[in-house]
Amino acid sequence: MSNPIVKKITVVLAITSTATLVGFSSYRLLLAFEMVTPGVISLPIIQPYQTLKGHSAWVYAIAISPDGNTLASGSYNGTIKIWNLHTGKLLHTFKGHADAVVSLAISNDHRILASGSWDNRIKLWNLETGTLIRTLDGHRDDVEAIAISGNGKLLASSSADNTIKLWNLDTGKELFTLPDVGWVKSVAFSPDSQKLASGSRDNSIRIWQLSTGSPTLIQTFTGHSQEVCSVAFSPDGQTLASGSRDKTIKLWRLSDGKLLHTLAGHSQAVLSVAFSPNGQTLASGSYDTTIKLWHLATGKLLANFAGHTKSVWSVAFSPNGQTLVSGSGDETIKLWSIPRDRTAHTQTLEKMKHNQRYLTPNLTSSLGKWHS
Repeated sequence: MSNPIVKKITVVLAITSTATLVGFSSYRLLLAFEMVTPGVISLPIIQPYQTLKGHSAWVYAIAISPDGNTLASGSYNGTIKIWNLHTGKLLHTFKGHADAVVSLAISNDHRILASGSWDNRIKLWNLETGTLIRTLDGHRDDVEAIAISGNGKLLASSSADNTIKLWNLDTGKELFTLPDVGWVKSVAFSPDSQKLASGSRDNSIRIWQLSTGSPTLIQTFTGHSQEVCSVAFSPDGQTLASGSRDKTIKLWRLSDGKLLHTLAGHSQAVLSVAFSPNGQTLASGSYDTTIKLWHLATGKLLANFAGHTKSVWSVAFSPNGQTLVSGSGDETIKLWSIPRDRTAHTQTLEKMKHNQRYLTPNLTSSLGKWHS
């Protein structure tokens, strides 16, 4: 077995040398990640900078307003709380659901907050005043997921009644019902509002075209071995992410349905996935109590987030990409800082690993002689 002191010195010299080559200070590199032995990477563990307390039951759902000022959270006891995202101050508590609030969505004009509940109903609220605008009845079982289209015209909902419904957001009128789609756990609109993705308990993902009048099924992705808990479109609409009870995240190319990456690292079900606004990273929340940050181009794990003590049911990025928000079964909401140059650090890491193949053998040999 080689001497651990030699390994440590070798790695530090490799970091310093490579940092000079790529133009980063060694301090910033070591802050982003630590290397213990050549080729072995110890990822950073990020701690929350703020914890919001106020719910007295599991926090299932969160949503952030497009202007980045307001955070909404939905709980197992049927309440919705509205927070100032910058200060963490509780602004309002909305009451009206008779069961758990498991999904939330905010319209792009900041006016409407939609909530989906296990009481079979969807409610639309005035986000600023807390006034209930209307209740959407139509599902015959738990509402599992809702989403609002980017153009503000449509609301999609999925239910344990094995249907997906599309509603006119302004009038509350039911427009279409997609029957016999199975128990759909998650829905998401594409950024251009032309497509709808659904993730189901039958382990599949379906893509629906919405620009042809009646919704048309155009793609079905299969590959997960257990139910799909969460789906999300990338900001450019080219990639779909899916999180599953099989402990993995899969990235799919929309143009041809090709599976790009399978991201493995969670030890239990992946309950929520969210793309960063620049589309370069993906966050995933899991039943294993952790959150992970992934690099989309390479599929590599960038960082681990530790702080929750129970399952992480939902994650969302702020519009500027600098904050990640999570809701958990530990009844709290946590706010986490995202390093702005995380992608740059990833690219630097790849260069470092490449240079190590050339630097490490010679340095190890020299340092070995020195140490002896």
